[in-house]
Amino acid sequence: MRFLTFILIIGLTTFSMAQEKTAPDFTLPMLDGSNFQLSENIGEGPVLINFWATWCIPCIAEMKQLKKIYKKYKDQGLQILSISIDDPKTVGRVKGMVKSKRYPFTILLDTNSEVFNLYQGSNPPLSILIDKEGKIVYNHTGYRKGDEKKVDKMIAELLKNEKTIEK
Repeated sequence: MRFLTFILIIGLTTFSMAQEKTAPDFTLPMLDGSNFQLSENIGEGPVLINFWATWCIPCIAEMKQLKKIYKKYKDQGLQILSISIDDPKTVGRVKGMVKSKRYPFTILLDTNSEVFNLYQGSNPPLSILIDKEGKIVYNHTGYRKGDEKKVDKMIAELLKNEKTIEK
């Protein structure tokens, strides 16, 4: 068990050290069946990618907090891409959950976890924050109450820096 924990820590450390890495591009279907491509939506402001699943209890708790963050920063250019990694057996639950919880962000479907794997995901939830140049500036696996404060702070910093650069 300790060996697996060590390997996981090394993997996460290696990935977090590559924070200036450009976010890999992807195209995924939205709930309405149309396609969403990341590279076509970079540039207006920060993008928070959040991988989740309907069966993941920490994911649902985090999504509740992300909803508040989105409402706070959406008018300043924040986009949240909420990517469900539900497989073909459970993906049918996504639309109902999104509707009942009134998630206001863009919902994408990654039923074979290709994009999740592209971003080196191991377990949901996984959050990736991308600046308006398309660089990964933050990533975090898992969710505990209070984690959203770090994300909120990072988004506020990015938006503040963008305003400073524009002046």
